[in-house]
Order: sequence, then C-alpha cells, then structure tokens
Amino acid sequence: MVKVSITKTLVEKNPQLAELLAEKNIAVGSKIEQSELDELYKILETTELIELTQEHFDAQPGLAAKGLEVGQIVRLNKKVEEQDVNNDTLSKPSYVVISRFVDKHNKSKIFEVGEVVPVEFEEERLTDLLERKLIKLA
Repeated sequence: MVKVSITKTLVEKNPQLAELLAEKNIAVGSKIEQSELDELYKILETTELIELTQEHFDAQPGLAAKGLEVGQIVRLNKKVEEQDVNNDTLSKPSYVVISRFVDKHNKSKIFEVGEVVPVEFEEERLTDLLERKLIKLA
C-alpha cells in the first residue's frame, strides 16, 4: 500500500480536511495509507459540520438524551438534493452514488458522490453497481 504524508500545504489548502484530521487525531507530518486519505475525502463529500441550535433540539427531543448540547458542532450526512420526477419514475427505486465511478457505457461521464443515478439505468447495471458498493438506495 502507498503511504502519503499529510503536509502543512495540504491542510492549509483545505480547512475542512484539517478539521476532519483533527477529529481523527491525525497530525500534520503523519503518514497514512492512500486509501485512508481517499476515505477522508469521501467523508468530506458526504458530510457537513453543523452547530446544534435550540431549533434542532425542539425538532428532535432525543438529541439531549444522546448527550448532545446546544452549540455543539457535529458531523452529519448531507441531504441529497431532491430532483423533480414524473409519475412513471415514482415506482422505480432511486439510487445515490456513494463512491465515485466512471460510467462503463459512456467513459466521459463520471458519477460523483451524492449524485442520483439516472432512472434509465438497466437493472443489471444497477445490480453491478450495488454489488461493487458504488451506489445505494436513496
């Protein structure tokens, strides 16, 4: 496996990565596997930091029971943007990309994390992508 160094320049260029590295107790100058760095970037693409407000606690009373407090900053999954769908597509399940990939039928199309898979994908393509853990049910 390839080891990469977490450099000061890398952290300065990406403050969100710096925050995530601090959460994971990874210091500047450390060497980590390339796959670990890829996973960190995937976390950054699929999550966001939010500061908990009283409105969050009013909407979800169970937050206090989990030991969370107003003003605390937590990492949450980003919401996938809802897209307009017409009635004939409502019966089909929708899938969202969880790991970046290139479309094998259109090599110039790259599906990014969080993107919704087109409903016209054939069942066997969807099955293949699910097995390879590149997509999940939305």
